[in-house]
Amino acid sequence: MAAEGTAWGGWKYPECDVWAGALNDADLKRVLDHIAQMPWRCPNALQVFVMDQEELFFRVSMLRGGELRQYAPVTPDEEDPEFCPDDH
Repeated sequence: MAAEGTAWGGWKYPECDVWAGALNDADLKRVLDHIAQMPWRCPNALQVFVMDQEELFFRVSMLRGGELRQYAPVTPDEEDPEFCPDDH
């Protein structure tokens, strides 16, 4: 997200590598399958944050045993009336 040696938010420097992207009309399963198959230096440290177009929060997955596993809660989701009770 920033060139090596550049600051984030003034004097702060990143302490990790972060890659970000925005994909239109992507097959998310294929994208996630590809990410899972990549040769990661430390696979257990990989975190993938995905938010589809109609979703309101990121789903977080980590690579375990060669598979991406979702660790963020799946319920309640955006379709649940109690998800955002103040939103009329």
